[in-house]
Amino acid sequence: IKEVVGNVPLVLRGGEPINISEGNIAYNYIEPQPIKLVETLTAVELNNMKNLGDVSIEKIIKDKIARFRNIVLNTVEALAIQSLTGKIEYQLKTQGMIDKFIVKFGDVRKITPAKKPENIQDLYNLLVEVDGALQEKGYGQNVVFYAGKDAYAKVIEIAGNYQGKVPLEFKDGGVNIGGYFIKPVRSGYKDENGKLVKAIPDKILKAVDKSAPFRLRYLAIDDIKANLQPMPIFIAQEIQEGNIRLRAQSKPLVIPVPDAIVDVEIV
Repeated sequence: IKEVVGNVPLVLRGGEPINISEGNIAYNYIEPQPIKLVETLTAVELNNMKNLGDVSIEKIIKDKIARFRNIVLNTVEALAIQSLTGKIEYQLKTQGMIDKFIVKFGDVRKITPAKKPENIQDLYNLLVEVDGALQEKGYGQNVVFYAGKDAYAKVIEIAGNYQGKVPLEFKDGGVNIGGYFIKPVRSGYKDENGKLVKAIPDKILKAVDKSAPFRLRYLAIDDIKANLQPMPIFIAQEIQEGNIRLRAQSKPLVIPVPDAIVDVEIV
């Protein structure tokens, strides 16, 4: 996850090569935990559903499977959102209680400007500063800024009042200022208490280098019927005493690159 990505010294011909792993890589064991879902459809329920309309059992099962897929995708999105803080701290169901699944990937740099931007020059200079902070860590090749609600409102206010020479264009659902694209993000996920956690806090601009090796891996499923193979989702259908039992399992691992992320508060 952490590796040398920037420039290194040249080496005198015949000299020893540079060990790019020395002092830069730490190995940690992460035990990803699965998403596991189950739903039992009784013969009575299936008959009742059919009586409500011309619906086949196969159609009912397909709808349930589609629901499983949406739940898995929403859970993966929540993990991905958390990972942009450099840390995953997600609810974990254990025997009879809810605990926490915690993975610390690294610290995300936070910049608090001495002066909050009030005009386009202030904002552009701040974007350049954030870009420079990414470059100090060896990143900054393809930087995109994601804005919380209040932060994007401030950007729109500044951009809307500007009539100077800095290139400025509203497009693709965001605004491009001097080559830096800023896009609002309104999505989020619900925590264990049902409270909405926003992907980007209201007052934050989050800079992300999209060329960094962010990854989403689906790991091997802990189920013999799935042949212990990695796959995005495994769904098994079983008949038990005349009922249909659907089981779904997925084991995602979201891998962020904390050094390729910078948070800056602009409001």
